[in-house]
Amino acid sequence: MAVFTQMTKAQRTGLLFVILILFIDMLLYSLLIPIVPYFSETLKPSSTMMGILFSSYAVAMLLATPIFGPISDRLGRRAVLLVGLIGLAASTLLFAFSDTMALLITARFVQGIAAAATWPTALALLADLFPPKMRGAVMGTALTAISTGTLLGAPIGGWLFEISDHRMPFLAAAAFTVINIVLVFLFLKEEAARTASEKLAVGGFLRNPQVVFIAGIVLLAEVSLCLLEPTLPVFLTQKFSITPTAIGLLFAAMTLAYGLIAPVAGSLSNRFNPYKLMFAGIVLLAVFMPSLVWAGSLWQAGIAMALVGAGVGFTLSPTLPTLGSIIDQGGSGAYGTAYALFNMFHGIGMVAGPLAGGILTDLLPVSSAILVVAAAVLGFGIMLFLQLKASGAVRVSSSKGEMHSS
Repeated sequence: MAVFTQMTKAQRTGLLFVILILFIDMLLYSLLIPIVPYFSETLKPSSTMMGILFSSYAVAMLLATPIFGPISDRLGRRAVLLVGLIGLAASTLLFAFSDTMALLITARFVQGIAAAATWPTALALLADLFPPKMRGAVMGTALTAISTGTLLGAPIGGWLFEISDHRMPFLAAAAFTVINIVLVFLFLKEEAARTASEKLAVGGFLRNPQVVFIAGIVLLAEVSLCLLEPTLPVFLTQKFSITPTAIGLLFAAMTLAYGLIAPVAGSLSNRFNPYKLMFAGIVLLAVFMPSLVWAGSLWQAGIAMALVGAGVGFTLSPTLPTLGSIIDQGGSGAYGTAYALFNMFHGIGMVAGPLAGGILTDLLPVSSAILVVAAAVLGFGIMLFLQLKASGAVRVSSSKGEMHSS
């Protein structure tokens, strides 16, 4: 894309480091998945303890994100990124040498705190480096790095586990993270000194109709995605009698489609009304979700998974540059605080999705629960868009991709 040929050396370096940081973050997040059976067999945890293990990441991220976003606005992106990467390395080493569930949960909690430092700060760094007309494409690329890390974490972890032992995936990931720390320390240049103007009135920001709409869209997309992770494998296994490897490939198709569509949707948000793109993504997601239930064969299920992943990617990608543009409207450079709020919406979805899925599948068959969720996503998406239109808070020039207050 033309936008990448227009980058300065500083912009290319910053984007490269953001890609590496977000990639390693999500690689570490999914690295645990293939090693769970080993811990289940050796430590004999209850289902409740396993639930706490997986939810502790999102809980820690929710608690720590409001702290790190504003800190990066005041102290600078480089320092907070280094703190987050050091936390990721420490949590990964703790995973490698954990021999109790308490230590595993602690490691996952520390990992969530580290992600609270890296995610919003990395996105804020992109907003610092790139003008609004370039942010859509680069933010979409950042989302692709996230999906790639998620996609590769489980198979890499499983392969390293098989050729060695349960510690090897974590030790290898820790080594990769340490290399990343050294590179950031040596080559990522600190931006100009922070200014007093880089503050955000969080209360007013959250009352902004545009931000309310984005928050609602992020929650709908994340809840839908995270709801499928614990419920869909059981449904597909029962329907098609498939192996865990096949389940993994189906989810890989969803993640791959997400990663491929994200930069496309990000680029489109520079040319068209991003709010209409987000709404279109939610409508597509709601339309595609029932195909998961109606798929009559394995290849149809794979196509359905890819369509759902593409729907989520198309929905979420325009939210990132649009949040940056809202900050620009206010004349503030407090991108760290803004993307910390995005991270919080993301974390709430990670917690609420599996919880909603568990409640619904206790009351309904999985197929019915997915149809109910699709209808709810469509209904709430329409309601959010109508509220945004009624507020008259924004209009977008599609020729320039610039937002203006009415």
